[in-house]
Amino acid sequence: MVTKIVNTDDKRRVLEELRRFGYQSQSYHILGEDKCFFFSPSGISGVIAYVVHAKVALGAGDPVCEPSDLPAFINEFSSFCHSRGWRCCFQSVTERCHDVLVDLGFSGIKIGEEPIYDLGNISWDGGRFRGLRKDIRRGKKHGLTVVEYCPLSERKSDWETQMEELSANWEKFKGSGEFAFLLGGPDLPDPGERKYFLALIDDRVEAFVVCTPIYARNGIYFDLMRRKERPLSGTSQFLISESFRLLREQGYEMATLGTAPLSNQHVDDPAKSLIIGRALDLAYGRLGSFHRYKPIHEFKNQFGPTSWENRYLAYGSPDFSPIILYALLKAYDPSGITGKLSR
Repeated sequence: MVTKIVNTDDKRRVLEELRRFGYQSQSYHILGEDKCFFFSPSGISGVIAYVVHAKVALGAGDPVCEPSDLPAFINEFSSFCHSRGWRCCFQSVTERCHDVLVDLGFSGIKIGEEPIYDLGNISWDGGRFRGLRKDIRRGKKHGLTVVEYCPLSERKSDWETQMEELSANWEKFKGSGEFAFLLGGPDLPDPGERKYFLALIDDRVEAFVVCTPIYARNGIYFDLMRRKERPLSGTSQFLISESFRLLREQGYEMATLGTAPLSNQHVDDPAKSLIIGRALDLAYGRLGSFHRYKPIHEFKNQFGPTSWENRYLAYGSPDFSPIILYALLKAYDPSGITGKLSR
């Protein structure tokens, strides 16, 4: 069965499956209006969100279901795709889903590593974190404070105006609008279950992060950060460290800052090198200028991840086709695809 979210009942059904089985960090974004949804014809509980471009069905992360149901559910979706003449792919899948896909005959490319932070045991003591502690102190010395903004409880138009201005400046720097597919925007008009943490000085928004729930892991995904073009030193570190603290106090067990893309220098196959180099440029570009001169892996690593988990692109044929690259770019950033393909 295939559907798109067209009414409240459809959205409620998908959200219920997410709350039961949503494990992949970006899974909350399957609620986006760009997705189609596949439900099992045999009655497996769960949902697969996907988009179709150039006859490539691109699954949005892991299928949302019980881990034991992954093989049967993937086979059903794969058969559904083949019956329509589509290539079947899954983007940014977790290790456990990747292993199932490989067993079913899919090929996979490791596209990055995701830092996992155990909020109950995180500590920044010791020499390794001397630089981080210094940055946090700088942020505090500037007078920064971090608060959670809950727009569904009480709207603050002045904060939202400033947040929109920061986002507009970022879009101007990037040269296109907000990304789509597995990447979100601020979504202030319809926040849903997103969390917003703001770094303030005298009620002025210096930076903010938008977070989404990872239901099955009692966790939080840091989806995006926006900050001023010339931020005060320590702003990012102070904002993230205080957000971690607030999340821990709210009872969350883990957090992630998202996938750090891999270098493509170790890949011999030209097509695979292209897919890593171009598709993961999306992950670099969306973070905005605050990462422009600092490797993403280094930025995430400074907060002391408890572990790093691999993320993969999986596709259903032995040979990679450039059309998969086109489908990925079209899914993530349709307005900017021409420029990205010409670089």
